[in-house]
Amino acid sequence: MTTQSQAKIIGWSTAGEEVCASAARISTTPGDALELFEKAQGNPRNQDLIGKVLRSGHRSVIEHAVFSIALQNVSVYVEQYFIERRLASFTVKSRRYVDFSGLGYHIPPELAGKALEDYRAYMDGLFAAYRKLLDADVPKEDARFLLPYAFCSNFYCTLNARELVSLIRSIRLGQGRAVPELRDIAGQLAGQLTELFPALGTELEDSGPEEAPPEESSPMFREEPVWVPEEEAGSAELLAGPAAPGKLLERACRAANPGTDKPFSLDALLASPRPRELEQLSYTFAVSGLTLAGITHLVRHRMQSVIVPPIQSVDHSRFILPDTIRTNPAALEIYRNALTEANRIARALCEDPALRPYSCYYAVSGNMMDVMTTLNARELMLIIRLRTCTRAQWEIRHVAMGLLRLLREQYPALFDRFGPSCYLTGQCPEGRMCCGQQEKMRKLFGGKLS
Repeated sequence: MTTQSQAKIIGWSTAGEEVCASAARISTTPGDALELFEKAQGNPRNQDLIGKVLRSGHRSVIEHAVFSIALQNVSVYVEQYFIERRLASFTVKSRRYVDFSGLGYHIPPELAGKALEDYRAYMDGLFAAYRKLLDADVPKEDARFLLPYAFCSNFYCTLNARELVSLIRSIRLGQGRAVPELRDIAGQLAGQLTELFPALGTELEDSGPEEAPPEESSPMFREEPVWVPEEEAGSAELLAGPAAPGKLLERACRAANPGTDKPFSLDALLASPRPRELEQLSYTFAVSGLTLAGITHLVRHRMQSVIVPPIQSVDHSRFILPDTIRTNPAALEIYRNALTEANRIARALCEDPALRPYSCYYAVSGNMMDVMTTLNARELMLIIRLRTCTRAQWEIRHVAMGLLRLLREQYPALFDRFGPSCYLTGQCPEGRMCCGQQEKMRKLFGGKLS
C-alpha cells in the first residue's frame, strides 16, 4: 500500500489577524488591551500594519496566531524533520503499540521504470520481514527496527505562525529543500496559510536564505553488518555542567525568595509545583549509538537544545540487536537476513544516480546515530521521572538511567533524589498499568545504581 503525503491546517486561533494587529499596536498606541482589540475588529488596516511590523523585523507579534496541522501518510523522515522543531507540540501514532504492516510507505512520484521497481522491492522486502517478526511474537516496539524511513506516519502538530513560517522557509531555503516530499508539504502549508492569514504572504516569499544551504551528506556502508547488543545502545557521556551546582542552586533560591530566613532545602524545592530554580543548572550530554527510533523518543522532549545529524549520513550497516530477537532463533534469522540484504540493496540504490537523492528513505529505524543535547535540571527531572519508569521503552530507559548515573556522580545531593514517579513523589501515576513494583523501585533508586 502506498499513499500521497498530505498536510492540512485543521484548526487555527479565532481572530488571529485581529489579535496580531492588536499586538502590533499596543506598544505605540494609546488605549488598553481590550480597547485596542475592539478597534481591530474589521479594521482594513490590520494587514498593512502587520506587514509593516514584520518588515521592521519584529516577528513576535505573529506568535499570537496558532495553527494545528494534520499530517497524513507522510514519511517518517518528514515526521523526524518536524518534531525537531522546539517551539511546537506533537502527537504521533506510536510504533510501540500500532501494527504498521499495512500503513504503507512513501514513493517519490517522480520515480519510474527500473528505479521505481528497485525502490519498491527494497521497501516491500523490509515490510514483509516486519510482518514475519510480528508473526514470530516479537513485540511491535522491537519489530519496528526493520521499518524503513519511508514508512507512513500520521501525526498532529500545533505551532504559532512565526514558527510555522520559519518551518516553511527552512524547507524551501535551507536543510529541507533537497527532499521533494518536504518541498511539496511546504507548498501545501504555504498556500493554506496565505489564504487564512494574507498578511503573512510576504514572509513566505522565496527570497534570501534563512539558513546555510545543506551540505551533501554521504551515507555510510560496510561490507558486513555490525550488530549492536541492546545493552550498548544509547551510551551517555556528560560533556559539561556547572562547576558549583549547589552554590548556584542556593543562589537561585535566594533570588526567587528575597528576604526569607528559611534555610535552603532541596526537599522543599523538589516538593514545589514550580521549581524554576532547577532551570539554572544546565548539562550537556553526548549520547552515542541511539537508534533512529530512540531519537524520536528523545527529541519529543521540547525543553532542550538537541543536535541530530542528517539522516542522509546514517551508517546503513550498523543495527541494534534487541534481546527479544537475539533470544528467539526464528526471529533472529528473519532479522539478520532482512538487514543483511537491506545493507546490500541500500548500497546499490545509493550508487544509482536516479535513486541516490532518496537515501534518507533507505535508513531503517534500527540504524544508529550519535546525538548531542543540552538540558536544564528541571527538564531532566521530567525526563528521568518518565523514562526510568518500568513502562518506558527499553532503549530510552537505558538512556535515562545512564544520564541519572552521570548526574548523581556530578551532584549527588540533588540527583540522588531523582528517579521514577514512585521514587520521586511516592506515587505511581500509571493507574491500572502500574507495574506493582514500587517498593522494589524505591530500593533500587535509593541505592547506588549499577
